[in-house]
Amino acid sequence: MFKGALTALMTPYKEGKIDLDALRHLVDWQIKEGIDGLVVCGSTGEAFFLSHDEQKQVIETTLEVAHKRVPVIAGTSALTLDETLVLTKQAESLSVDGSKIDGLMVVTPPYMKPTQAALYEYFKAIHDNTTTPIVLYDNPGRSARDINNATVIELAKLPRIVCLKDATGDLTRPSTLLEKLPASFTLLSGEDATAPAYFAQGGVGVVSVSSNVAPNLVATQWKAWCDGDLTRLSETRTLLNPLHRAMFVESNPAPAKYALSRFGFCLPDVRKPLTTLTKPAKDTVDQAIDHAGLHYLYASSLGTHHG
Repeated sequence: MFKGALTALMTPYKEGKIDLDALRHLVDWQIKEGIDGLVVCGSTGEAFFLSHDEQKQVIETTLEVAHKRVPVIAGTSALTLDETLVLTKQAESLSVDGSKIDGLMVVTPPYMKPTQAALYEYFKAIHDNTTTPIVLYDNPGRSARDINNATVIELAKLPRIVCLKDATGDLTRPSTLLEKLPASFTLLSGEDATAPAYFAQGGVGVVSVSSNVAPNLVATQWKAWCDGDLTRLSETRTLLNPLHRAMFVESNPAPAKYALSRFGFCLPDVRKPLTTLTKPAKDTVDQAIDHAGLHYLYASSLGTHHG
């Protein structure tokens, strides 16, 4: 159901509050640069640092600006099932000029390490209490628990669980899963650096951190794959690889925010316990920006939104 180059959008702040003007500018720019969809209130969006009301603001603002031009997926993850359901029901109840979210993204609950049987019951409860298509988010690097293949296959039998965002880095997984998943179920890479290889194994897109900074390049890489243009795919992959590494040189999303602050999109602010980048990390991001040629790509897109 969901496919293409989607951005895991970061949440801009100003004076401790969400910078809604910066968010509006970012959403519009992302879409104009060719991104196929937006995922808000996820890991890169610092979702666990946002209040319920702030999550509502982010989702409503994104819906307002996107105005049905691309799908909008809302992350609604929390530590407990009850809070996840509160956030999920809030997200799917929102409507701005007739625009509603197109999907929900829910990660495995962090820290507590539920069993596979418990994970099945957790996601099934969310499915049974909502009406919106659901993206399973498998990111054991953050949650300390994976969703194994057998559990994904069982969950995919539920009609509104339609997609997996796979941040495991296991490149054998798509071909293994696709043998047993419904044809309509889609697999998205959750790891920028291995996304092209994931496409080759049967994935149909990526939820990207790097596309916060280089949406056109990430979208171009996906289009090159779809067109069978392997030369163009290789060229964009080479331009993007240092940026993929730089986006995690320190805790995500601090590198992306620093990069965007250089071009006037937002401030580099993150919420504690995260901190803004150290000087060596800034140097790494700067070098990746230079390697990708983003100064030139951005020349027609940037203004002085944040000076």
